Amino acid sequence: MSTHRLGLVSYLNTAPYRFGLRQLGETNWVEDVPAKLLPLLESGEVEAAVLPTFDVLTSAWLRPLPSGCISSFGEAVSVKLFSRVPLRQVTSVGLDTSSHTSAALVRVLFAELGAHPAFLDMSPDLSRMLASADAALLIGDPCMKADPVDVLVYDLGAEWLELTGGPVVFALWAARPGADVAALDRLIGEARDVGLASLDRIAEEESRRLALDPEQVLVYLRDHMRYHLDGPARVGVEKLRKLLVKHRLIPDHGVVRFELEA
Repeated sequence: MSTHRLGLVSYLNTAPYRFGLRQLGETNWVEDVPAKLLPLLESGEVEAAVLPTFDVLTSAWLRPLPSGCISSFGEAVSVKLFSRVPLRQVTSVGLDTSSHTSAALVRVLFAELGAHPAFLDMSPDLSRMLASADAALLIGDPCMKADPVDVLVYDLGAEWLELTGGPVVFALWAARPGADVAALDRLIGEARDVGLASLDRIAEEESRRLALDPEQVLVYLRDHMRYHLDGPARVGVEKLRKLLVKHRLIPDHGVVRFELEA
C-alpha cells in the first residue's frame, strides 16, 4: 500500500524510479515537467519530489536527500541546444519553459563564453522556437524525439563536462520540512536500485510508450543517465552552485547540506 506522496518528472529519465516504486507498492505520485514540481512541495501536495537542482539551490527551506539524483557525465542525450549559427554568433535563445536547471546551464555556458544573447521563455516546439530565435533549448522526451535538419546540436552534458571537467546534476530529491526524511530517503534509494536492476524490462516498456527504439532507450538509461549521488555528482552540484552564484543567477545559500548526514 502506498504510504508516501511523491512528485516525479514525467520524462523517460525518471523511469527507473517509477518502475522501482511500483515494484515496491508505492504508486501514489504526481508527474509533471521539472519546472512545475516545486509548487507541489510548496503547497504540501507531495512530501518529496525529484526537483531541478536549480530549484534546490534557490530554496533554502527544502530538505535535500542523499538517496539519488538525475545526472550525466558527458552526453546527456535528452538536454540539447539546437542552433542555426555557431554559439558565439547566437543573439537570441529560446528556453524550454519545462526546464529550470538546463535553462540556467545555458545562461552559464554563454556567460562563460563572454556572450550575452537575449533569452526567451518558450514552449518546447523546436520549429517555432527556431523561427523566433537563433538557438533553442529542449529537454526530456521532446528533445529525444527532435529530428532537426541543418542545425548545429550541442549536448549540454558534453558542454558541461568540457567546461567543468565533471558531471552535471540536473535534478535532486528533496523533501518538505516535517516529512519523514529517513523513510523517504530509504524508499527512494530502494526504488532506484530496483529500477536499475531492471533496465532491459524498463526499456521495452518505455520504448512502446514513447515510440522510441528499445535499444536507444536502454543505452540512454544505462550509459548516459546516472542516478547515484556519489562523490563526483556532489562535486558537480557544488561547481554548478558556484557558477550560478558567480553569474548572479541564484542567491548564495552556501554548500548544499544533505539530510541524514553528519
